[in-house]
Amino acid sequence: MHSCKVIYDEQVITKVCCKGYKRLRTTQLKCEPICKVACRSGTCTQPNVCTCNKGYVNFNNDRSNRCEPFCQGCDKGTCQSPGRCICSNGHQLDKKTNNCIPQCASGCPNGKCITPNKCACNQGYTLNDTTQVCMPTCNDNCKRNNGFCAAPNLCQCNKGYVPKPNSKSFACQPVCESGCENGVCRAPGVCECNKFYRKDADKNCAPICDEGCLNGKCTAPDVCTCMAGYTKIGDNVCVAICTAGCKNGVCVAPNVCSCDAGYEMREDVCTPVCKDGCENGSCVAPGECSCNEGYVKLGNKCVPDCKGGCKNGFCASPGKCSCNKGYSKESNSTCSPVCTKGCENGFCAYPEKCSCNNGYEMDSGSENRCVPVCTGGCENGYCASPEKCSCNNGFEMETGSENSCVPVCTGGCENGYCASPEKCSCNNGFEMESGSENRCVPVCTGGCENGYCASPEKCSCNNGFEMESGSENRCVPVCTGGCENGYCASPEKCSCNNGFEMETGSENSCVPVCTGGCENGFCASPEKCSCNNGFEMETGSENRCVPVCTGGCKNGYCASPEKCSCNNGFEMETGSENSCVPVCTGGCENGFCASPEKCSCNNGFEMETGSENRCVPVCTGGCENGFCVSPEKCSCHSGFEMESGSENRCVPVCTGGCENGYCASPEKCSCNNGFEMESGSENKCVPVCTGGCENGFCVTPEKCSCHNGFEMETGSENRCVPVCTGGCENGYCASPEKCSCNNGFEMESGSENRCVPVCTGGCENGFCASPEKCSCHNGFEMETGSENRCVPVCTGGCENGYCASPEKCSCHNGFEMETGSENRCVPVCTGGCENGYCASPEKCSCHNGYEKESGSESRCVPVCTGECENGYCASPEKCSCNNGFEMETGSENRCVPVCTGGCENGYCASPEKCSCNNGFEMETGSEDRCVPVCTGGCENGYCASPEKCSCHNGYEMESGSENRCVPVCTGGCENGYCASPEKCSCNNGFEMETGSENRCVPVCTGGCENGYCASPEKCSCNNGFEMESGSENRCVPVCTGGCENGFCASPDKCSCHNGYEKESGSENRCVPVCTGGCENGYCASPDKCSCHNGYEMESGSENRCVPVCTGGCENGFCFSPGTCSCNDGFFLSEETGRCLLDMTERMTANCEQICWNGTCLEGMCTCEENYKLHQAEEDNQRLLCLPICDPVCINGYCEAPGTCSCFGGGSPENGYFCQFMDLFGALETSPNKGNTVEHLKWLFITTGIIAFFLAVVIAMMMMYIFKKRSYYVDKNERKLGVYFSRNKVDIIRA
Repeated sequence: MHSCKVIYDEQVITKVCCKGYKRLRTTQLKCEPICKVACRSGTCTQPNVCTCNKGYVNFNNDRSNRCEPFCQGCDKGTCQSPGRCICSNGHQLDKKTNNCIPQCASGCPNGKCITPNKCACNQGYTLNDTTQVCMPTCNDNCKRNNGFCAAPNLCQCNKGYVPKPNSKSFACQPVCESGCENGVCRAPGVCECNKFYRKDADKNCAPICDEGCLNGKCTAPDVCTCMAGYTKIGDNVCVAICTAGCKNGVCVAPNVCSCDAGYEMREDVCTPVCKDGCENGSCVAPGECSCNEGYVKLGNKCVPDCKGGCKNGFCASPGKCSCNKGYSKESNSTCSPVCTKGCENGFCAYPEKCSCNNGYEMDSGSENRCVPVCTGGCENGYCASPEKCSCNNGFEMETGSENSCVPVCTGGCENGYCASPEKCSCNNGFEMESGSENRCVPVCTGGCENGYCASPEKCSCNNGFEMESGSENRCVPVCTGGCENGYCASPEKCSCNNGFEMETGSENSCVPVCTGGCENGFCASPEKCSCNNGFEMETGSENRCVPVCTGGCKNGYCASPEKCSCNNGFEMETGSENSCVPVCTGGCENGFCASPEKCSCNNGFEMETGSENRCVPVCTGGCENGFCVSPEKCSCHSGFEMESGSENRCVPVCTGGCENGYCASPEKCSCNNGFEMESGSENKCVPVCTGGCENGFCVTPEKCSCHNGFEMETGSENRCVPVCTGGCENGYCASPEKCSCNNGFEMESGSENRCVPVCTGGCENGFCASPEKCSCHNGFEMETGSENRCVPVCTGGCENGYCASPEKCSCHNGFEMETGSENRCVPVCTGGCENGYCASPEKCSCHNGYEKESGSESRCVPVCTGECENGYCASPEKCSCNNGFEMETGSENRCVPVCTGGCENGYCASPEKCSCNNGFEMETGSEDRCVPVCTGGCENGYCASPEKCSCHNGYEMESGSENRCVPVCTGGCENGYCASPEKCSCNNGFEMETGSENRCVPVCTGGCENGYCASPEKCSCNNGFEMESGSENRCVPVCTGGCENGFCASPDKCSCHNGYEKESGSENRCVPVCTGGCENGYCASPDKCSCHNGYEMESGSENRCVPVCTGGCENGFCFSPGTCSCNDGFFLSEETGRCLLDMTERMTANCEQICWNGTCLEGMCTCEENYKLHQAEEDNQRLLCLPICDPVCINGYCEAPGTCSCFGGGSPENGYFCQFMDLFGALETSPNKGNTVEHLKWLFITTGIIAFFLAVVIAMMMMYIFKKRSYYVDKNERKLGVYFSRNKVDIIRA
């Protein structure tokens, strides 16, 4: 039974299970051993000792571990049941060893499969990680020498290569089928030419002559052999031989001359050529003419000569002048211009163009009338005669000037200027004073509220006022001390804002008003209360603060800041200050107390039918073939075991396993789909392939594997075809590694897997591409009507020739290849065709506009139908001028004299001779540039045309003047004048603004602090500043609301005095700072705290206020004014307000240590059925679960539930009553008489205490029930809609 007897005292004896055992749920005491680890397929026979069933062993052979099935071998597999080994993925069971053998998809040719799809190669082979195939290894680098490793240490050459003869080690050399003369075969079919050789058009290696081989053939490297009719000069040049010689030319071909530059062939002689001909002369050398008598050479032309020249005309013939158009003959050698309308105050300078006399210029809109000029202009006047001005009416000559007239205002112009005679205009920012014509006053467009306009757009304030911040024209009253929470109504007079009132004893400080007061807080702003520390505003209230418990009060309420009290039926959770948990007096077996006296089951449990506090385990999915022993934990029936991966399904056990099948019932196998039971076996199933496996075997249902040397045919699942690893080019694999050729193909020599096509008739200039089908080499095409003969192709054709080789043309007789062309042959005329073309061999035709020269067959000359004046016919209908002449504009056959440098402001009178127009003169040191003449000069400018000045850059013509330029400043000169182009100078009392070049600003020598200089020596303040009293240049900031406990640092910006800081939400009120804060109080002055009502300063502290409870708080502490909070183990009595001892407290602390012969649930000591909880006499902190006997044992004690034993050691006759006399007799005869009497006395005392304790408990339960019915606060609060309002409990009671 494994029970142990525990004696608490000599009168009470209780039997409990020994250590390592647990009690079964039976009426009699039965104990069973406990194993920490579930034994599974075994039985717990002793504490932590599992005895396994047949076919099972302890895990790791440790008797304390679970029982697992045993299989002999089963390496790389899992023993699912005794003797049943299931192999891991990628393994197959070996029937001989019963171990799992790894499988490799590649079959591991030349190796062994060591792990799934992982091969280990035989000696001489290495593994290809991608294909998992073992490849042979060779000591020689076969690949580097153009080969491959065919077997261990056996290299073979690649296709297109043959073994290199006489090589000591393995080496392969490429084969070029067409040979490789004068070269080296670098790769199959790739010939690389030797040094000094290169590929020709036929892909053969031809020698190279680095310097070329002109008119010869390169027969060997740098060896040139001349063609017939040529002779060698030097190593690589062959020149033609002309037996008759070539004067003024060179022999270009055998007996063919080519004339030198500047010569042409005439009657088989090279004669000089003058490109433009030699009119009035003859050509004596290339481009060189000799003139006839009466003509002179001008450049390379012959022109007529007039000894005296021809001014304004030209020499038409020797000694004969002709005048230019618009001129008339003045003498034999001079022509003068003609102006038909005359020239008033001037002269005729050139045809129909007048020039003015000195001091005059051409009148605007006229071409022949000149008017007097005043070079400086006549501002507000007119030029009466050259350089003499007269003023207009109302104007007078400016003092010191001779040409500037200014308007006259007899009365002057204050703050303005005289704009026109007797008419004043005001300066910027000024306007004419009403009723005045010459006095200007400043303008402020927005007006000046409470002030006056001092200067343009600048207001000054009246006394007691200052400029409003952000405004330039509104003055507001000033209250020097500021107006805290108010405003300045008039100078030095404050008014309070709404919701504020003037602070007693102050004239400028307003404080907020809260009409209803602020319970547990203070008035922060009008009608706005702020709460003290630890309090917050009550919901729905604006002036009543309630305590705050930041973590909340679960199942309770906040009694004071951070202090929770529990609702009825709840108690504070151990270790927590704000979480109350429900109380269930009878405990909750396998559950928890969800609400007062209401149990909820733990996860995985449900309430037992007919019980309110006992939970039983639940298995939601049921227990197939088993039963539920704990939440979601099933145990299996005999002959079943838990299915792998399942927690509630028990499957039958077949001790021998079911290979490729499953256990259908205990010791009975069924095969998986696709398998059938092997003949003569009861537990081995083999796969079925219904279609069979050609050249292979069945490995899994309907899945075939191929024999070595075979692979699965594409698109098939059960037919294996032979494999040729190198492939079979143009053939097929007949058996493993054996190729056969397709029809029309034959095996290539030296190859075992490459078939090449066969063309029985051969392929001229091509190759056999497919059986009986030729393809041409590059540059060839199939000859029409033939199937095996390729002819060369010239894609552009061969005009007048034929295609000799790919893209190479040859010409017919009498033709030669056109220069720059490779496929066009042109006819040859050995003598050439001047101004014509060779139409056919040795036959010339003239170009359009040309005709055959008389007596010549190869020379054509141009035709001009009209005469060429001063020139000659150079090309068809195109005249060329004689030297010194050029073609006249608009004419095609008349040449006029040329002055190569041009004649600026003049004309060309004869070749290279200029004459000036009227009003111009020849520039000194020049022969072709005429410059205009301005008789009065041009101040700050230059003479642009006769008597017409233009200004230099940065200047403009002065008004009224024609020859005086004044500087220009494009941006104007504010408060100054333009001294030079874009350069301003300032008026007196002004200086140039920094960063500006045209704006002068007034100067205030003393500076303007926080302001600006408005006019010379006159300061104005910036916005938000005002002039300091008694100062003219220092502005101080203005804070309109004043600065309580601080000073104005910048406009409307206050800074606080030391020990103060800005009040939150205020810009001008500073409040004192207490660096350590003021707990339950407020900061009255810097670092000085005052306490709130109901609080006092803590002893030894300067900033911590503690609540005051006038009567003290025994067994607790004062947490808010007049309110106590009890220590742990005490509770607050509502009747007395005192902290009383809480009897239920001890039941929740250290339950495991004080609970004997019971079970701790939710921290409560709970007894099993027919046991009752008692308090031990010798230790009032210990709780005992003692058996219940009904009726009560008289003159004895309850040994077990319903079983009494007498004090004398006997048993009661009627089961509960022991004879009293026997008791005393026993006492008298007992050797321990004194101890027994003492124990009996304590028994009566204990019984009295228990009776008293039960009476107290019953009384408290009655009070609780009565209170719950008549005064349930939470229920009433919810009913009335009041939440978290413990302070309104009296209202709820009512």
